[in-house]
Amino acid sequence: MIRLPSISIPRAALGPTLLVSLLILLMFWHTPPPRPIIAPPHAVTGLHPFARPNPDESLVPPVPIVGQFIQGDRLDVISADGLFNAEDQARLAAELEQALAYTVGRFGHEPAGRINAYVGLEAGCGLHGIAYTNRRMVQVFTCANLPRNRVVTIMAHEFVHQLAHDYYGPRHLTADMILLEGLATWGAGKYWLGNYSDFAAFVRQYSPEQRLPLATGYAGRPISDMNLLYYQWASFVEFLLLTYGRERFDALYITGQHSPGSADYAGVYGQRLETLEQEWQHWLDTL
Repeated sequence: MIRLPSISIPRAALGPTLLVSLLILLMFWHTPPPRPIIAPPHAVTGLHPFARPNPDESLVPPVPIVGQFIQGDRLDVISADGLFNAEDQARLAAELEQALAYTVGRFGHEPAGRINAYVGLEAGCGLHGIAYTNRRMVQVFTCANLPRNRVVTIMAHEFVHQLAHDYYGPRHLTADMILLEGLATWGAGKYWLGNYSDFAAFVRQYSPEQRLPLATGYAGRPISDMNLLYYQWASFVEFLLLTYGRERFDALYITGQHSPGSADYAGVYGQRLETLEQEWQHWLDTL
């Protein structure tokens, strides 16, 4: 039988000891779970990037944001008080208009109406965003210590989600995750590519052994895997558009059922996803 050592705590120290223990328990009880990190390396510092569109808006309702308002050509921009001075707020609004124009050019279709672009304050000084495409609302959360351009980078991705909803209709909300996030990342183009010329070049830096199967869900996976999946999906979208054209891609986009790999690849392209994935891998490594 193993005997545990006896630990004696003086009566006078018992009160402070219990108080410290209680404070530690309360600290862990109120510590929020970390958000996943999904964004280009130049866009974030390693904290809280953006989230995907929210198909059921009742699950994650929009956060009300009250602050400085600027009405642009196609955007209504509101940023929370304390984030930007008046001059930087005006610059941000202009940069967001430029980002929207750029993503419209890549996507190929205009938005169906005005878009509400909200920039909120993230108390933990992270960076993340979400698109409420049914409400024509995109939100990005940041803090005053993060550069303004990072807001624009994340917002560009969210703009593409709104453009996709305007173009594909409600079926956008059930799109295959490969196509949903791949299109939004591809559409953000230069805002995500940094010094790379295209998404093929970005993914090519990883060997075939390092790449993940396209039909991989990122829930519960390491941060590095989630980042890589977004870039792989963007490269796969790039491949489909360049190889098979926009018409067939559009037909594929509206056939998904949320999960990665759920779209009707065989019905649209006459090939299963696994075969198309092999073609994409060969395309990547022979460019």
